[in-house]
Amino acid sequence: MAPRTEFIVLATLAGGIVAVLGYLLASAFVFELRPVEALRLAAQWSPAGIAAAFAAAWIASAWQRRAREAGRAWTARAMALRATGLALLLYPLTVACWTVISGWLDQRFASAGMPLRELMAWVPSIVLGATLAAVLIATLPAFVVAFFLCRRYLRRQPGFTTGIA
Repeated sequence: MAPRTEFIVLATLAGGIVAVLGYLLASAFVFELRPVEALRLAAQWSPAGIAAAFAAAWIASAWQRRAREAGRAWTARAMALRATGLALLLYPLTVACWTVISGWLDQRFASAGMPLRELMAWVPSIVLGATLAAVLIATLPAFVVAFFLCRRYLRRQPGFTTGIA
């Protein structure tokens, strides 16, 4: 597998895992749900984190490639910071999109789904709550995971050195 493809796939999987674990932690403190219920809800909301991680990894790896071609070297820490920042910037958009898509699916296929007009009034509150939870709970774990993934990705690049060999 090519280094960029591997980086994007692993970052997407890590984004999903961080999203699920973050939701489990948040639901344990805020909603006081049983672990089984919290895991079910975490799995339902994880596509927003997966989409944000996928888009951030794709953009960050393209950004790194352009920088490398321009002769600028990135460190793993700098790339992880950029990837984590991109994921946090993209997360509100993916939460809003996932809320609307899941609301539409619920209305379409469930027997008593919430009308989309009512759901649209709740989208800003849902996005704000999810974004605050992501910033407060998931930023540091996402950065640590991204650091190790970026280090692996940069080491697999041709001609890259990490300093002392």
